[in-house]
Amino acid sequence: MSKAADIYLVDDDTDFREATCELLESSGLRVAAFASGQAMLDRLDPEWAGAILCDVRMAGLDGFAVLKAAREIAREIPFIMITGHGDIRLAIAAIKAGAYDFIEKPVQPDVLISTMTRSVAARNLLLENRRLRRRVQSRSGLGGMITGRSTVMRDIRSQVLRLAGLPVSVCIFGEAGTGKSVIARALHDCGVGEGGLATIACASITAAEMRTALADLSPDTGTLFLRSLDRLDAPSQALLADYLKVGKSPRIVASMTVGADRPDGQGVSDELFFLANVARLDVPPLRDRGRDVFVLLEHFLRSASARFGQPLPQITDEMIKLFERHPWPGNLRELQNVAERLVMGLPIDLKARGERDTKRTTSYDEAMQTFERNLLAQSLRETGGRKGEAAELLSIPRKRLYLRMKAVGLTGSGQD
Repeated sequence: MSKAADIYLVDDDTDFREATCELLESSGLRVAAFASGQAMLDRLDPEWAGAILCDVRMAGLDGFAVLKAAREIAREIPFIMITGHGDIRLAIAAIKAGAYDFIEKPVQPDVLISTMTRSVAARNLLLENRRLRRRVQSRSGLGGMITGRSTVMRDIRSQVLRLAGLPVSVCIFGEAGTGKSVIARALHDCGVGEGGLATIACASITAAEMRTALADLSPDTGTLFLRSLDRLDAPSQALLADYLKVGKSPRIVASMTVGADRPDGQGVSDELFFLANVARLDVPPLRDRGRDVFVLLEHFLRSASARFGQPLPQITDEMIKLFERHPWPGNLRELQNVAERLVMGLPIDLKARGERDTKRTTSYDEAMQTFERNLLAQSLRETGGRKGEAAELLSIPRKRLYLRMKAVGLTGSGQD
């Protein structure tokens, strides 16, 4: 079942499901069929460029329950309801509940094809308008995406604007936590091409999963972000290299982690390295960004204050001196963690990693919840608030992401 489907058809009647698939596919529409609403909901992505055709009367979840659940995940995806027991009241109830349209069985083939073609076109137009708005806003507000007043960050923003409009592969190098994923998003959002952004987390994917991920890429994918390309295993690298050599792949943006003990491209085959590294962006560590530490600290403090509903904490002269001396080995991730702990009123500890600390500052449960909250928040930031992409990034089902966000108090974050 491909993500490239235009229509998600939900009906527990096998004969009707097969006949409807054949009809719609004969008109050029791509259909993925589901025997239950829950099976469809498990695959539904908020960024999907298609429409749902769902029966009203089904065992388990009926059409209205599926409509309600689908709108919680992706409110703007057109939802068309179809039933053999329809009447005016049911049609009105469906529209009031948020349905895009309502069709009665037996449906005329031309009516069904026309309705579904129109709904898919409306969905694609909405997504394209959103992409255009995002790109206009991104180009004018790039400083809000890539924060910093230092010369090195002004140079980074200039390079992003220059490279965003060029149809070349870009490789982003930097230490862990320097914001490589944010820059990848900026390269896409500031570009001039069409299509969405897809991400493959290379650190946690097998060769079989890589093959499936590449095959399932939507035709409207404009940019493919290969996150942590240097952690991809050898069989997956070979598959990816073959894919990139075909010449019909989306625009490629890759990230690689560098450090004193990790040379550029270590672990990546020469063939794949040169395919991905046509243009290069080097992201500086936080310790080389001067007073940007305090610009970013204010940004993270305000963000955490709004997210957690807490007042801004007071930053003392002693804290400022401490922050100036600290080398920030964890870069932006470490600084954001500090900001969030300050907002939550938790003590901060800037000891070097691995340095022994015999004084317990927080309980185990508090520490684990803070860690999980930071991990979820970081994933949402790296995916621009898109929960479907964040779930993929973390390799967990979307439903589990929602539950864990609720558990750690992030229910108001991200986009459905």
